[in-house]
Amino acid sequence: MDMGKAIREGRERLGMSQEALAERLSVSRQAVSKWEMGTSVPSPENRRALSEILGADLQVETEAVPSVPLRRWKRLTLAAGLLCLALLAALGWILYSAHQDGWPPEDPQITGVYFYDAAGQEIAKSDFDWYLFPPDSTVTVAVTFQDGREHTVDQVVLFLYPTGTGVAEKRQQVGVRRIRDGQTFALFRWEIPASLYSHFEVQLECGDGQTVSASHWNVVDRDSAF
Repeated sequence: MDMGKAIREGRERLGMSQEALAERLSVSRQAVSKWEMGTSVPSPENRRALSEILGADLQVETEAVPSVPLRRWKRLTLAAGLLCLALLAALGWILYSAHQDGWPPEDPQITGVYFYDAAGQEIAKSDFDWYLFPPDSTVTVAVTFQDGREHTVDQVVLFLYPTGTGVAEKRQQVGVRRIRDGQTFALFRWEIPASLYSHFEVQLECGDGQTVSASHWNVVDRDSAF
């Protein structure tokens, strides 16, 4: 019996819902659903806990990871290279356009924040002004900025914190990039969590200690979207 079927039958035998089992394991309901559908597998720690809760042996031997055929590897490498070229070309045009509008400003400025999926397609805001991301996916975040006449950007920092009032102290850093002289953009790879309903903030930090924060962007995973 495969693991997903064993988890589902063990849960149903005990009369437990996916939510109840997820709460016992301190994971999301989506995680339990993915285990049962076979699209992901629980960690060794979660397998041990599941074995105890469901009364079934879910410990498995380590499976050998099949090697990626050389031809497929070359295709993946080529696709990754084309994605980088496309992102750099887009950033170049954005920076060129910005310089035509009376830049540089007196203080450093963030000129744009862009999200791209694994295929290199830009992710646009939804109709209700939120960015929707597939849970457990990876997106590329591109930040463009302009040094000020008196200050230069030393590093770009990404933060995430839950929506609602009084939770700013829960802000979590999700990325940081040091900036070389003359560089006016930063690229990040961001792992989207299984559950996301937060504000996304980009912050420029200057070498002299000055901090310039941009407005917040609202981000949510598609499973939690309202």
